[in-house]
Amino acid sequence: MTTGNTVGDQMSKTLFFTGPETTAFDAVDKMYQNKVSALLIQIDGEFKGIFTKTDWRNLILQGQADPHKAKVGDLMTSPIITIDKNETVGRATMLMEEKVFRHLAVTDNGKIVGMLSVKDLEKFYYKMHQKTNF
Repeated sequence: MTTGNTVGDQMSKTLFFTGPETTAFDAVDKMYQNKVSALLIQIDGEFKGIFTKTDWRNLILQGQADPHKAKVGDLMTSPIITIDKNETVGRATMLMEEKVFRHLAVTDNGKIVGMLSVKDLEKFYYKMHQKTNF
């Protein structure tokens, strides 16, 4: 594999997470504070789900619940879709398209070690485009 083309090369290494009892409103506030668009949901020391700004948007637009009362543990997507850090960016792109997800948890030997988002892929493809001089 070419250096820079793996998921591990492109992922965000800082993990942002919260517990299942956090309200949707507080979870989104944490996302904005940290400039991320997803939080992993940790239950009993393990990541069991993910809550995203897209989940938030759908919650608000569809009027499904009060964001000040709804808990992310009830709203999260589970199981988490993962990809190994040694997979290619191309494989990650295909998986996101196939699953219709904007975030993948990145694993190393089965343990979540990072996150890869559509924004990370945009940066990667933008750099690739610049290298081609078109």
